[in-house]
Amino acid sequence: MSLLSSSQFGVFVVDGYNLLSAKIQDFSHEVEVELEPSEGLGDSWRELKPTGMRKVTVTQGGAFFDTTAAGIHDAMKAAPSTVRLVAWAFAGNVIGAIFTAVQGAFSVKYAPLSTVAKLTKANVTYQVSGQLDEGVILQHSTPKTVDWNTKTDGASVDYTLDANQTVIPITSNTLANPSVVTTPVPHGLTTGDIILISGVITSSPTINGQRTVTVISSTTFSVPVNVTIAGTGGSFVRANTRLGGVGYQFVSAFSGFSGFIGKIRMSPDDITYADAITFTNVTAAPAAERLTVAGTIDRYLCVNGDVTGAGSITPFVGFKRN
Repeated sequence: MSLLSSSQFGVFVVDGYNLLSAKIQDFSHEVEVELEPSEGLGDSWRELKPTGMRKVTVTQGGAFFDTTAAGIHDAMKAAPSTVRLVAWAFAGNVIGAIFTAVQGAFSVKYAPLSTVAKLTKANVTYQVSGQLDEGVILQHSTPKTVDWNTKTDGASVDYTLDANQTVIPITSNTLANPSVVTTPVPHGLTTGDIILISGVITSSPTINGQRTVTVISSTTFSVPVNVTIAGTGGSFVRANTRLGGVGYQFVSAFSGFSGFIGKIRMSPDDITYADAITFTNVTAAPAAERLTVAGTIDRYLCVNGDVTGAGSITPFVGFKRN
């Protein structure tokens, strides 16, 4: 279970409603593996086995209660089992930081608390039927008044810098063309994957840098470099992924504009970008959407925002690689 105070949050949105203004006093989320009885006649001990299903419970405590438009009451008064999107970021409201999101039918326990001579507060519990995704912020929550692109703004996100990546050590690379790389643990790669190698010494020419791999075995692969002096050491991280991903977009404020279309774009080199996800045109706030994409996701990601007319909008966009 994760338990944090509201001061650590950079973002907390429910279906596009920004709940940070409610000054939540505590917050937790818990992921459980669901079990079912598996004992039979004659057994003397109760047995439980995993069902293959997981459950997420999200709890916020002591939020200041108010009835203003787009406030906590508007976000919570819908009937239980409403399908909702919820996202939070406790590493800061910063592009490149980690965020967590959940989608699904929520069984909501919403309890306003009345106290004498104190501010009115409310406790909320979400029992989520959908999955939990942990990804990276591509567009932090901040007002925008014109079209924008996080790449041209100098804030594209490089997957090789993702703190959640597994760093795989390298034992050596051979004198050969192509050079064969050996790892002390299974590398988990597939032929055609792109990786970023660093820290290899003595290899001439170096194999450090972005390379496309050809898998030989679970602990060996080759890279297309004609090595004349073998190397040792180093490590690598992935520079792309092959199993698609999930994009989230939340809009917590919208005024003046007649429309907004947000896109997640990707690039192998941070130069040439292509659309990965295009979200539905937004004409009012609060708004929230979760979309999936299949196939290869390139190393770099950015957000492109196109607005129509004049006004202001506050978006939040994140992406989780599968």
